[in-house]
Amino acid sequence: MHKTGQAFRVLIASFVVLAALSGCGAQEKTNVDTQGGVGASPTANESSGKQDNEPEESANEPTPVPSSAAADQMEITIYATDAELEKTLERKVAIPNAGEADIVKSALAELQKDAGDGSVSLWKDVHILAANLNEGIVTVDIHIPDEARLGAPGELQMVETLKSTLFQFSFVEGIDILVVGEAVESMMGHVDLEHPILR
Repeated sequence: MHKTGQAFRVLIASFVVLAALSGCGAQEKTNVDTQGGVGASPTANESSGKQDNEPEESANEPTPVPSSAAADQMEITIYATDAELEKTLERKVAIPNAGEADIVKSALAELQKDAGDGSVSLWKDVHILAANLNEGIVTVDIHIPDEARLGAPGELQMVETLKSTLFQFSFVEGIDILVVGEAVESMMGHVDLEHPILR
């Protein structure tokens, strides 16, 4: 009986030791998990990490917004000449993307401007009295003051820069140049004009 009681105590002591050991193991595992060790499931903040920051960064970046102003513009080429009247020069400009008649008028207005890059507009001193587009023909009525009159090379370049500027538009089939409403043979007596000048 004495031996049985002693064996029983040893058995109970063993259970207590095992229970204590398994409890310590569970405690250690819990400590490792809560400290974010291996096998620890990430917390909400940890799992988001950079993901939380990314939306903030993208929120700070400018979002491209379609510009209605840019959509209402079109780029065209304006033709001018050099100071020696030897070659044709080109420059790109943006004009309102409006109706065909308005595009022609905007192009003519740009044709009369000096770009300031060494190119010369031979049209800047010419008075454009009217510009109309009818069935593919642009009729340009002009007045040429004395200061705008040129020799043969200048008059030829005037006609060429006008043709190059207006014929870039597919809807322009011809150009009719009038001088104060008249279909003259020549603007300044050097270059013959056709009525209309066709492509």
